[in-house]
Amino acid sequence: MRRSGFTLMELMIVVAVLGILAAILIPNFRGVTEEAKNAAAKADLRNLKMAVILYDSRYSVLPDDSSIDNFEKCLQNYSPRVVDRIPTDPWSPDGSKYHYEVAADDETYAIWSVGKNGTKDFTLGADSITFNANADDIVATNAKDVTGSTSGGLI
Repeated sequence: MRRSGFTLMELMIVVAVLGILAAILIPNFRGVTEEAKNAAAKADLRNLKMAVILYDSRYSVLPDDSSIDNFEKCLQNYSPRVVDRIPTDPWSPDGSKYHYEVAADDETYAIWSVGKNGTKDFTLGADSITFNANADDIVATNAKDVTGSTSGGLI
C-alpha cells in the first residue's frame, strides 16, 4: 500500500520559505503605506493652498484661522468652490483634519499635516517658517524665508 502526501521535511521547508518571504515583504509594505500617506497629504495640501490663494486674491484677506471649521467655511463660501471640505490628515493619530495657521502679520500662512511623528515641528513667523530638528511635517506655505528643513515636504 502506497501512501500519498507530504513528508514532515517537505512541510518544514515550505513553512521556512514562507517565513523568509514574509520577513522580506512585510517591511516593504510598511514603506509603501508611508509613501502613500505622504503623497495623499501633498495632493490635499496643494489643493488647499490653491483655495487659499484664490480666496486671498478675491477678498484681499486670508481665510479665518481661529478654527479649522471657520477655515473650512471660508473656503466653502468662495465661488467657484475649489474644495468642498477640509480632508482628514492621513498622518493624524486621532483622525483630525489638516491644520491651518496665519502668522501675526496676517499675510503669511501655513497649512500642514503633522507627519509621521504626529506633532507640529515648526514655528510660523512674519514671512518665515522655521523647522525644528527632525521635522517631518508636510507643509504648504507662502513664507519666503525657510529655516531648517522637513523630511515630509514643503509645498
